[in-house]
Amino acid sequence: TELSVFGMNRKEMEELSLPHKYLIGADGLGSGKNRSLAESECQKILPSLEKIITDKILSCFIVCLGGGTGEGCIRGFLQKSVDIQIKVKLLVVTLPHSSEGLEKREKALLLLDEIEKLADGIFVVDYDGLPCSTISDLYNEADRKVMGFVGSFINMIVKHSLICFDFNDVRSFLRYYSDTKFIDYFTLSGNINYLDAELSDLQKYLPTKYHTLDDISNLIVAIHYNRETNDDIVRKFLDRIVSDGIMKKQTKDTQIKWTMIHDPDMEKNIFRIDIFTKCN
Repeated sequence: TELSVFGMNRKEMEELSLPHKYLIGADGLGSGKNRSLAESECQKILPSLEKIITDKILSCFIVCLGGGTGEGCIRGFLQKSVDIQIKVKLLVVTLPHSSEGLEKREKALLLLDEIEKLADGIFVVDYDGLPCSTISDLYNEADRKVMGFVGSFINMIVKHSLICFDFNDVRSFLRYYSDTKFIDYFTLSGNINYLDAELSDLQKYLPTKYHTLDDISNLIVAIHYNRETNDDIVRKFLDRIVSDGIMKKQTKDTQIKWTMIHDPDMEKNIFRIDIFTKCN
């Protein structure tokens, strides 16, 4: 995996401790919330983007909508990944808070609708939906959600798993058996008893658009655990949580995939379950 960052503000870019940084525009003064300017300058940086994503199987674009740079560049970036036939284009966006102005929010939603067709999967963090009382808490929670989703999703592809789960499982989750490209995600961690109790009511963790569990068309369950966990506990976990729990709650029409990933940083006998869903 490789992480690259693109931006129009030279001062902000210089503060980032990353090896792969690309300044868009010659003056480095930012877009000034001018989406047209960003779109124009974005065309000049596309050759650099092409070098980065050529021969990659997945490109993940993380963008804040509501400003000039992100909104001006994301369409061009996605289109370039389509043109060079990247197998999976994953889009992660944040939507502006209503306090930033309804017009800004409406423009962001309109753009998201326009570029949806260029992506294979979309994960949205909506500032309006985060239960935070301060602006700093709001941004920190949004960052946490973005990092949690991207880290877990990419890990399913790049980390070895206990069962034969691979890139094609992820691609089929994104592309087939559903009319939507939008992905919903939540995570839980704890011992067997805690997870068994919490997942007995899976509905409470799903967005309101899932009126019942029957609305789930696609489901991936990624289980993270420490390999030093006692084998008997692992078998008990799989029997109670997976075989008799999550799997049995779904209808026969739900496309279900699951994987187990070793995480040496986790405590023994503790499990983390990351659940990705798509709605009918």
